[in-house]
This record gives sequence, structure tokens and C-alpha cells, in this order.
Amino acid sequence: MPELPEVETMRRIVERELTGRTLESVDLRLPKLLRDSPIADLSPLVGRRVVGARRRAKVLAIDWSGDLTLLAHFKLAGQLAVIHADGSRHVAGHPVPAPDGDYPHKATHVIYRFADGTTLYHSDIRQFGWLRLMPTADAEQALAAFGFADEGVGPNLIAADTLRQRLARRRIPIKQALLDQAVVAGLGNIYVDEALHEARLHPARPANSLTDDEFERLYAAIPWALERGIAQGGAKIIHGRAYPADGFPAVHGREGEACFRCGATIVKTRVGGRGTYLCPVCQPEPAAS
Repeated sequence: MPELPEVETMRRIVERELTGRTLESVDLRLPKLLRDSPIADLSPLVGRRVVGARRRAKVLAIDWSGDLTLLAHFKLAGQLAVIHADGSRHVAGHPVPAPDGDYPHKATHVIYRFADGTTLYHSDIRQFGWLRLMPTADAEQALAAFGFADEGVGPNLIAADTLRQRLARRRIPIKQALLDQAVVAGLGNIYVDEALHEARLHPARPANSLTDDEFERLYAAIPWALERGIAQGGAKIIHGRAYPADGFPAVHGREGEACFRCGATIVKTRVGGRGTYLCPVCQPEPAAS
């Protein structure tokens, strides 16, 4: 968290609420956010307008007038909050700071103030995220350098044959394979758990062991899970506990609660070092080889 649906929600907020607005000042309170930035200062953005926002995997790209682009990766705990002069607000990402609370928070590290009184707050309680400012002409090359595969949802959806071939070459657990951004881009811990539950696959199944029918279920479940997350503006999970809407999330963050599909008790385990939620009935453990 934030994962693709949360970052896509951020992108939509930036594009809808900030496009056309001119930056009046910027207050960078955590310089290490720009530790690998080609332009190691945000002051060149002052006086420029937001012209649009893009997303590649879990990286947000904000385009500014004057041919500058700001890339942002929010890692485990990033959040963006747009608050207008009338007090209306739009928040996406990690639940800390509280979306309905006071800003700036102690975890707020960048404050962008726009000429019309709108303010954008970038917070990150874990401080693992980063920002990179660069000429817009260099942004595509910078994104390509991450080696992202095609995505798990949207117009750049990975082809079934491509994903099938990549999984067939991996004997690691299917969950670990799906978290690899070079296999399919955009999936993170929450939405892999949800896709595997929807596909009725145990997260520890070897990636190369899927039958044709199992693969087809998984291939359909990946965009399904991401689309459900996007529709909600990101799954609501606070302090490891899920607050489902219309049955989603179905397993992640629901340890000890009943499976919506079969009524069995959701369990939490670890796969590849990651906290993993599953239904032991819907997702039976693979037989020992």
C-alpha cells in the first residue's frame, strides 16, 4: 500500500483537481525524497502549471508546463491530499495522516501551494518513497529503466500468452511471481491476495504448476481485482484490518473472519516473506510433491 489502484486514484485526483493550476510555492521538508533526482530541487516548479498526470505501474508522473515532469513512487506509506481553499478535499494512498484530519501532519514532507489557494500535501510516514524531477523528454526513458512488464489492468494489459510463458519459467510460489514487476506490472500484496482468492488458487502453488483452466481463472482475476480496487479509490485497510465494500477485499486484512464465498475462516500465513491472507477451503494447499 499504496498499490496500483491507490496510485491510479492519486493520478485521477491530480489530473481532475490540479490541472491548469499554477504553483505559487513549494516547501520540501524531507530533502532525501529527491536523493536520486536529476534535478535535486523542486523550486523550478514554482510558477509552472500542472498540465496532466500519468501512471506507469505504481509510479505517478505529473507533467508541468515548461517541459518538466515529476515522478513519484509512494512505496509502503505514501499519501497525497488535495485541499481547496473552500475546505473540500480529495485524499488517496496510505490512511496516515487521517484523511479527515489536520494538514500538514508530522509525516507531511512536501507542501505545494497553488495560486488559487489549493494545497497539495505529500505525506509518507515510513519515508521510503521518492521523487524525481526531470525534463519531460527524459521521463519515458526513466520509466522504461525500471523494466516494468505490461500491466495487470487497462489499455496496456499484459497478453495472456506472455503472462503464461513468464509463469511457466518460474517454480517459485505464484504469489511471489505475481509480485515481480517484470512479470506483470502493478500488482502488490493486497491485490495479489484478492486475485488468487478469486481464482481459487493457493498463494504457495508453484507458478509453473497451473493447469490451463487455473491459468484462465487467474488471468481474468488479475484485472478484476485491480478494477475493484480502482472503483473504490483503493481498498480500505487500516492497521492491517480490512473494511470491505460490496465484499471487497474478500481476504486481505480479514484474518479470523468468514470467507464471503464459503463461510470458512480466513487465515494469515507468510509466502515469500510477505503477510498473506487466504481461505483454506476456496484455496486448498498444494499437495506435497
